[in-house]
Amino acid sequence: MPLKMITAACDPAPLATSSSDKWTVSALYTYPIKSCQPTSLSSSLVSETGLLYDRLWMLTDAKSGRFVTQRQVPQLALIKVVIDTKSGTLGLSAPSMSTTLCLPLHPQPGVDLGEQYKVRVWYDDVYGRCCGETAQAWLTTFVGKPIRLLYKDSTETRLVSRYLPDDETCHLPPQSGFADVFPFHIITDTSLDHANQHVPLPLTHHHFRPNIVLSATDSDAHPYDEETWKRIEFDAPEDKNWSMFVTSRTPRCTMPNVDLSAGTMRTDREPMKSLRKFRCTDPGKPTYVCFGMQATPQHAGQVIRLGQTVTVRERGFHSLTQPL
Repeated sequence: MPLKMITAACDPAPLATSSSDKWTVSALYTYPIKSCQPTSLSSSLVSETGLLYDRLWMLTDAKSGRFVTQRQVPQLALIKVVIDTKSGTLGLSAPSMSTTLCLPLHPQPGVDLGEQYKVRVWYDDVYGRCCGETAQAWLTTFVGKPIRLLYKDSTETRLVSRYLPDDETCHLPPQSGFADVFPFHIITDTSLDHANQHVPLPLTHHHFRPNIVLSATDSDAHPYDEETWKRIEFDAPEDKNWSMFVTSRTPRCTMPNVDLSAGTMRTDREPMKSLRKFRCTDPGKPTYVCFGMQATPQHAGQVIRLGQTVTVRERGFHSLTQPL
């Protein structure tokens, strides 16, 4: 299928040029608990809300009800999360905690889950159910203030209403769990390498919390080429190739400034201070620092794996004309 070009009058930014439209999946990450450590995967089914288990749990302030991330509690970066499919458990550990918190990987309402709570996640109301007093006590001890752990209520669907793909082949309405917006976040190693040439400290995948990391098969591929993608196709020779729709740039908050090894917020405002000099690239929101792309799958049930070939099928413009 030839590469298709899509244009949009609302975005005057020029297309980047790349010598290659072929990329490879070099890393996969799921984040079971929003803002805690990622779990690295070799493969995963694509569910309706993204990679399996991705951001199905979230911490909230037990008093205010607001969701809690590394922005407010940078030490969440120290919570290690382990998925054990054999025992059906999710294990949480942290350097200062003498015990490991074990949670059911597939909690059941009325058994493992309690009261329903409505939480505002940026511009959406999302419903979750309380994971119980044991989880609350463990996390409250670690954080140092009353914390409640919620599991995404499976009876409530959180549909994404902004920057929807207009392609008729997108059969799955974009939806997510407790992710900020879309079910997938993509970065490329080419762009990360470029960013590392312009910041005072080394950046890793984990500073930007992607689900999918792509590496170029051509050494001449340009950094930030992903900002021109509209549709990418995953090679699945044993089944049928499937697409992912790239919907918008990802504006960055202060979380890249967290020292991931110490669980503290850097006081020199780096790397965001340096990124601001060359990554305010979206024409619709020119003051936003952007890195990575939001995306949504064509359908659910397919497998994504390391080493999989990804082909850019459609290119076009992106502009954040409304809040993400």
